[in-house]
Amino acid sequence: MKVFKLSTLGLLAVLSGMATMPNAWAHGNEHIDPNMKVDNPIMAEESEFGRQGITKDVTRTIDISMSDMMRFTPDSLNIKQGETVRLLIKNNGRIPHEFVLGTKAEISEHAEMMKKNPEMEHADASSARVAPGKTAEIIWQFTKPGKFLYACLIPGHWDAGMQGSVTVTASKAASAASAVVPVALADQSMKAMPEQGMKSMATDDKYTSGEIKKVDTAQGKLTIKHGDIKNLGMPGMTMIFKVNDPAMLGGVKAGDAVQFVVERKDGALVITELKKAP
Repeated sequence: MKVFKLSTLGLLAVLSGMATMPNAWAHGNEHIDPNMKVDNPIMAEESEFGRQGITKDVTRTIDISMSDMMRFTPDSLNIKQGETVRLLIKNNGRIPHEFVLGTKAEISEHAEMMKKNPEMEHADASSARVAPGKTAEIIWQFTKPGKFLYACLIPGHWDAGMQGSVTVTASKAASAASAVVPVALADQSMKAMPEQGMKSMATDDKYTSGEIKKVDTAQGKLTIKHGDIKNLGMPGMTMIFKVNDPAMLGGVKAGDAVQFVVERKDGALVITELKKAP
């Protein structure tokens, strides 16, 4: 992946009111958060229920608690279209819980997938797994009106009723703004959908194609936006994987296109083979 640096002067000319932006690339309706507190930020992309928000745009903070009674408090939210909110999600229970935001269809699909693959560890900006007594933060901009869900998809939790609803009220101004495609800030060659690139990369059916989003050497993990993992029956998404050999982490960096083999080992999804895409 090419890395682009925009000068302060260039940003002032293109985006009024913004002084700087970190090295990143964007295309289409993707939205970059310059305040992400990670070394290799995962880019926020437009979805059916919105996109990751920017810290400076937050208009309010909403506290959400999770309990071992398999309930969220509150279990319903009302948001205005275009609003960016900070969701502070606290696990008041004694067991892990998840917060996964999405459409009803996506939540249902992910719930079934989690039943088959309980070791999955999501890395999407709209989800968080929270350990007992801990708090997670999600900053989200609700760019589209409609009714959406948030749920805990750990097997058994959603079935027990652990879900809430989000009602996003339509706004004419927000609808008009979201219809405008932002000024292109990156190489036009990057405009092809990542999934298409992933499919074209594959040279061997045993390999899954993807793009490195984050390298976590301390935990021995890779965050990868990937295509379908055929041997496990998983569709494309962004996930966190352990690596079989820590040496694998030294050969890749965020932005690298890769091919990898992932297998189940000791209750975790582990990358057993990894190579850069040709």
